[in-house]
Amino acid sequence: MSASSSAKKNGPLAFQLEVEFLDRLNEPVRDGRVASVSALIREALARFNLDQVVVVRPSQLTISVRLPVEIRRQLKSVAKAKHTSIGQLVRAATEAYLPTLESDAAADAGLPIPQVELPEADKPAPSAPPARARKPAKKRRAKPAPKPRRPKAKPQRKGMTRKRTRG
Repeated sequence: MSASSSAKKNGPLAFQLEVEFLDRLNEPVRDGRVASVSALIREALARFNLDQVVVVRPSQLTISVRLPVEIRRQLKSVAKAKHTSIGQLVRAATEAYLPTLESDAAADAGLPIPQVELPEADKPAPSAPPARARKPAKKRRAKPAPKPRRPKAKPQRKGMTRKRTRG
């Protein structure tokens, strides 16, 4: 085995963990119960039967939703500020709102749909300039079809002679 293939097998393995979980992994290191997070993970893997792992991935679908321009801007601004995706913000708002729809009491009482307000610090500046109207696209001329290319002659190899024909 070469040195480079050995380094690849023993080199670091990168993967993502949630911050809260990583904090839990660091507690035994701080308390002196394990030498490092790597040592903790190595020991956990040595004791765990990987054949018992059941991987559950919820099926997902992509949907399209029509939103007003201002809400789109607000979502984009907050997502950038919080270093997350627009989809994550939409899921959070929708999950927070669903219980009010699912509640029988709310449906029977005829309560209005609550407005989800973001904290003032996350709202974009109100003096955003209005979007400019787009100019109509210019008609483009069709490009002429490319000319067919002739195949290049294959160069002869050194030391090869042409076949002799009988004649």
